[in-house]
Amino acid sequence: MKTKLNFALMLVLLATTTLFNACKDDDDDNPTTPTPTVAPKLTIELDHLAGSQKFYLDSTYTTANGDEITASMFKYYVSNIEFVKTDNSVVTIEDTYYLVDASDESTWEIDFDSLGTGEFKAIRFIIGIDSTRNTSGAQTGALDPANGMFWSWNSGYIFVKLEGTSPSIATSDFTYHIGGYKGAFIHYKQVELDFDGDILNLANNTHRELHLVTDALELFETPTTIDLATFATNVQMPNANATVIADNYANMISYDHIHEE
Repeated sequence: MKTKLNFALMLVLLATTTLFNACKDDDDDNPTTPTPTVAPKLTIELDHLAGSQKFYLDSTYTTANGDEITASMFKYYVSNIEFVKTDNSVVTIEDTYYLVDASDESTWEIDFDSLGTGEFKAIRFIIGIDSTRNTSGAQTGALDPANGMFWSWNSGYIFVKLEGTSPSIATSDFTYHIGGYKGAFIHYKQVELDFDGDILNLANNTHRELHLVTDALELFETPTTIDLATFATNVQMPNANATVIADNYANMISYDHIHEE
């Protein structure tokens, strides 16, 4: 009886050993694939407001002066983007020229996958186009004249374009095409936005969204409150009226929040 038990035990051990080796062979044939390291991705999302309301073309809003406006077109350039790290070093993203169009949601997001890792506390950019690109003639991409943001007669770009109507205006219509890169009328605006104490932490295998807000009503206020009944309603060249609007739109983009996609 003891011999039979020993023999049975040997069979069990042999079967267990065979099964273990088979599983080990399977594991060797199918090794675990390591997770690839992917550089961090950042998306800037530009949300459009009119004061505290969502901004839509062909909707009516009231300015700080009390004028009702209805915009039919709103376009602007964001360029020369830089990010400031918590140690105050700056990462410059080369060749960054983006045309944001309120009628085209695909232009409200700007993606970066070459920023690298790090902790960032602020962003810098220009509303408009720098003088170098203004004097480079007609170009491609966001700077293509076909986008309707290029003054061929002036070899320069329109930085911000706002068109619409208001009952405060005798002729109803307003047309603001603001550019200017030289002399007394330099209308591209350098902007730096701190993240209000928040940290944009970019690590490998992460995707962060940086939300900024563009307030269209700022073109009519801060620092100058515009009265559409008396202010110029057709501004299509660099001049003193364009300077008033440019000083206002320098404040139109602000920081909102950061979150992980």
